[in-house]
Amino acid sequence: MFYLFPFGNVSQNEGIIVYGAGAIGQSFLKQLEVTLPFAVIYVTDKKIVSSKKVGNVVFLPEKDVFQLPAYQIVVASLKFGEEIKQRLIQQGIEAERVVMLAENHAMEESQFEPHSFDWNEYYSDAEGHNEVQFQTYLEPLIRKYDFSFSRVVDFACGKGRIAELLSSFSDSLVCVDTSREAIDYCVQRFREKSNVECIVSEPEWIPLDKNSIDLLYSWDAMVHFDYRSIDYILTGFSRILKSGGFAVIHHSNAREHNSFKADKNWRKNPHCRSEFNAKDMRHLCEKSGFTVEEQQIMDWGIEALDCISVIRKC
Repeated sequence: MFYLFPFGNVSQNEGIIVYGAGAIGQSFLKQLEVTLPFAVIYVTDKKIVSSKKVGNVVFLPEKDVFQLPAYQIVVASLKFGEEIKQRLIQQGIEAERVVMLAENHAMEESQFEPHSFDWNEYYSDAEGHNEVQFQTYLEPLIRKYDFSFSRVVDFACGKGRIAELLSSFSDSLVCVDTSREAIDYCVQRFREKSNVECIVSEPEWIPLDKNSIDLLYSWDAMVHFDYRSIDYILTGFSRILKSGGFAVIHHSNAREHNSFKADKNWRKNPHCRSEFNAKDMRHLCEKSGFTVEEQQIMDWGIEALDCISVIRKC
């Protein structure tokens, strides 16, 4: 189970307090290390007996929380969340400072399995379609927007079939994927191209510097990612893209489809599309600091199954 930090429920401030140092709390810390919204993060738990600082994270006993500034307290527990909230209130913490973890912040295995699914058979089948897809969908956008190709990222690159085409006119191209096998393949595929770098990523982290990328694209991969995954991933895109930088994202348009009812489990939907659509992308871009330049609804075996969103970092 993956637990998404409740970014939309916390206010911008210098600091935040996370109550709970278990698995959920540790997941929150990983997400906060990526997005860096707070200068200092306090973590407390009944099991913490002494204070310790690690980077900008301070671990401290529960009793010390009451000496801190009135930052919001995010409770990193579903099972004991209400109990923790009541105990904090009884000890003088204002109820409005306590942010609870809701059920919809818990991501089931089936919702983020695309990161670990074995896509080898699909990669082999898709390889022969790369040039047609590039010429039909991506090349017209390149001409229209005159993207900068100084430093480019292929996000969820697979075995590099689109990167193969873009590498010829990119000054620097970074292939990023969570699959070690896919990246090892790309390393061999591009071993004679000094302008291509291949990096293993994690679902929670894109290992690139802040404001370092001019253009990011993702093709035929994020079609399997659900709302919460894309919400979180966009924060990573915002971090690494330069101001004014573009992202071209190929994603699902299956939610509220006219031909079928999309299931939350992406494997149950046509072409394994996620329960997501163009409207969802527009909403997430608004809250993540992106402008949607255009969206193209496209057919993929089924009419209007997919969408290409061209977005720009404000």
